[in-house]
Parts: sequence; C-alpha cells; structure tokens
Amino acid sequence: MLVLAVAAAIGLSACAGGGSAAEAPRDSGSPTSPRAGPGGSGDPGSGDPGSGGRGSTGGGSTGGGSTVGDPGTGVGVAPPLNPRPIDPTAGQAKLVMPLPGRANPHPVVPVALQTSVDGRHVLVKVSWYGGVEPCSVLDSVRIERSGAEIAITPVEGSSDPTAICIEIAMLKATIVDLGELGPGTYRISSPGSDVPPVVVTLD
Repeated sequence: MLVLAVAAAIGLSACAGGGSAAEAPRDSGSPTSPRAGPGGSGDPGSGDPGSGGRGSTGGGSTGGGSTVGDPGTGVGVAPPLNPRPIDPTAGQAKLVMPLPGRANPHPVVPVALQTSVDGRHVLVKVSWYGGVEPCSVLDSVRIERSGAEIAITPVEGSSDPTAICIEIAMLKATIVDLGELGPGTYRISSPGSDVPPVVVTLD
C-alpha cells in the first residue's frame, strides 16, 4: 500500500508540472500580455507621436531649444559672407575733360557714341572704360574728318608714371564739340570700336 501511495503522488506531481509547461508559451505570445515598463516599446512616452509624452520633444523640430531653418524665426540662416559694396554710381559715366601732356598716351576704344544737335551745332558724347587716376587720365581726343566721315578717338595717358593704381575699370565720358557743320549727312564713328556709327543729317 505504501508503494502504491508513493507512486500515485509522483504521477500527480508529474501531471501538474507538464500542464504548466504547456501553457507557458501560450502566455508569452498572447496579445494580452502585460505592457513593458517605462522605456519599453509599450511606454506612452517612448516616442508615440500622438501621446504628447517624451517623444514629442526628443529629436523633433523643437529639439535643443531652437527651430533650425524656421522661416518665422530666422534661426539657422547664415548671413552672406563678404558682401560686395553697392556702387551708387554704377552704370553712370564719370564726365572728364582732356588734360594734354600726359605720359605714355595711347588710344582707348569707346563703348558708346551719342550726338546732340542744336541747329547745325553738333556735340558728341564719347564713353569708354579706362583705369583710375592718376594712372589713366584723358589726354586728348583725336578728330579726323574726311568729307562726311568723322572719326573720334579718345587718348589716355598717365599723370604719374610711378604711381601704383588698383586694377579696376571705370566708365568715363567726355563731350566732343564738332562745331558748326554745313548742310548734309554725316557719319560719326570711332576706329576699332564695335559701336555702330551715328548718322546725323543737317539741313
């Protein structure tokens, strides 16, 4: 009897252990298993966009206390480096007068010819690009006339051959007075220039 009682007790113990082992995998994979603690995948503050928890500030647009590139604040927009100054006279020619006797005279090429006629009195505004003073100064203006053909050539020279000037081109202009011309049609040009000749008809 004692042997049978011991065997029965061992059998019941084995059945109880087998039943709990069979149910363990079912509990671990069950969708109703408990949520993970703080910091786990089920924590509402771990980055859920709709929870308003810690994830709403971590690594988002407000991370670090500023909004990078927000057009409303200007944060993150770098100022321009080495901005170039604006020349208020850009595009406007500096009017100069001839100063004969400059050193190293040489012709320059006009970029524009404009005429002004008062009766038969003709003025021509000649524009060109040249260097800065005292290295580049208008010395004179050559006027060559052959019949109705009039050629105009500005000549620049240096007021101080030993001077050192910045290498920058500036727009210059001078007024050439052709005086009173007789009736007829005149063609005014500048040799070596791409500027189209100006035609003037006088009665």
